[in-house]
Amino acid sequence: MSINEPGTLHSLDGRMSPDIQTAFHVYAAHWRKVDPKWSYPEHTHPMFEINVVLEGRQQMLVGNKAYTQAAGEIVFIRPGVPHSSLVADPEHEMTYYCMHFDINDLALRRALLKLDVVSLRGDTPEKQAFRRALDHVIRAAILTESGNVQRNRLVTLQASLQLFAALSGWVLAETPDAGPSVLAGVTENTVALAHAVEGLLQESVFTAAATQSRGGWIEEIAARLGYTPNHCNRAFRQIYGMSPRQYLSDLTIRHAKLLLLDNTLSVDTIAHRLGYRDVSHFSKQFKRWTGLPPMGYRRNAEEPSGSFLG
Repeated sequence: MSINEPGTLHSLDGRMSPDIQTAFHVYAAHWRKVDPKWSYPEHTHPMFEINVVLEGRQQMLVGNKAYTQAAGEIVFIRPGVPHSSLVADPEHEMTYYCMHFDINDLALRRALLKLDVVSLRGDTPEKQAFRRALDHVIRAAILTESGNVQRNRLVTLQASLQLFAALSGWVLAETPDAGPSVLAGVTENTVALAHAVEGLLQESVFTAAATQSRGGWIEEIAARLGYTPNHCNRAFRQIYGMSPRQYLSDLTIRHAKLLLLDNTLSVDTIAHRLGYRDVSHFSKQFKRWTGLPPMGYRRNAEEPSGSFLG
């Protein structure tokens, strides 16, 4: 802490909390009632999945291990794990809720990837909080008010934030204070390299305006760290379950969205701050990321029913 910063003169002690900026993405969440003949074939996807049975029973095969879910029981599936499902009782219907999600906070993402837990059974306070939050999300999805788009959006957002908090609490409870700090078969050097790559990716986004270039390419970062690009790519994916390029894109999208919420900034200025020399290139890239051009995204955010948090 610099003694020249406002408010620091005559200060006796102090601590700075880390800056927090993250995104919790929910994909293809759905409630569904099915007949006894229903099944879903084996598949994989790059998202985390939460699946809860509301009525009846479900048989799930996750990574070649069978799980039978009774009503109220939750299954947690990590990205890339093969899984399939079918109704467990051939004479009764089943109702379930499924949510796919991703999180770009690398600390939480890494903790989730390390969990071997699949079935969330038991009555610990953390699991109870997780289930209550999930129930809130399900109610928000089912009990929507016709025509009240803005209120429905806020109710869903509140429920999603509660689930995010409960998810973090569950992960903390499942993560021991002491013990192995790395994934099985991963060295501390690999973790350190992944952390270094992460830091340089973040630095590249926030220094783009000063350097007047879109940095963060893995070739540049690898050269700075003294490793090959393939080695850096492999280490980052091994620790965080995503590529450096994907993480850089997420950072850039999030920063662009925040800047677009400031109406005093032109699209040209925002493109420059993100290191784009050609504003049309930025506009095309932004539309490819979000489905909207920058000004369309800004107008959507300003409208009462607009959605700008996705």
